[in-house]
Amino acid sequence: MFDSSSNGTSRILKQGISEDTAQLLVAEPQRPVFPLWPRLSSDGTWIVYVEAPKTPSAPMRVMRIPVSGGVPQFVVESAKGLNDECARAPANLCVALEESEDDKDLVVTAFDTLTGKRNVLRTIEKDPAVHLFGSGLSPDGSTFAISRSYEAGINIRLLLLVGGPDREIVVKGWSNLPWGPLSWSADGKGLYVGSVSPQASTLLYVDLKGNARVLWQYKGSGVIWGIPPPDGRYLAIEGRVSNSNVWMLQGF
Repeated sequence: MFDSSSNGTSRILKQGISEDTAQLLVAEPQRPVFPLWPRLSSDGTWIVYVEAPKTPSAPMRVMRIPVSGGVPQFVVESAKGLNDECARAPANLCVALEESEDDKDLVVTAFDTLTGKRNVLRTIEKDPAVHLFGSGLSPDGSTFAISRSYEAGINIRLLLLVGGPDREIVVKGWSNLPWGPLSWSADGKGLYVGSVSPQASTLLYVDLKGNARVLWQYKGSGVIWGIPPPDGRYLAIEGRVSNSNVWMLQGF
């Protein structure tokens, strides 16, 4: 499942690994929003996604549709940004990462995909010296990961949602910026992390001790990330490249 605006409108599509064409799941609604970031609910019965407003003052909304298709239904909204993540069964957890009302904290909030009921799980004080680039919920729902960048390298903070001490992973041998969402491996033993330099964009597999292995790389600087299916047999990779033209004007 992925979002696309390749035909001039924003849509959410589904495409089988062995298929050449994609099936439309969600068309761009009449409201001025973009449908983005589709995720499977923990029980696999719903597709949960975000409607991002085209106007900055409007709230973001989490929506759901049945996996078989249907009419989108409202779940929950936030005026301070929103990003959805869901664990896998037997866990039953979907969370949103959003900013606090005063912009001083990041809040990890659980939400019920049917009722929209919310429950704050963690509050993290924002550090102006640290840049946050991506986040990801572990398959068992126990840990929320946030990629952080310092001048010295890439760090991943692991926030325990079920009690216990937090952890910090330093990605060994990599000092370039992380870029793109974090995705956990299907077995929960590592994460897929994008890293961007002026020379190349690189997708890394990072284990929980910080050891990194290059999976894919291309020339150019852009968003790069990977998502595994539940069985872990494949890895869907997105890499973005921007092409631009430069024009010179004289006599104006």
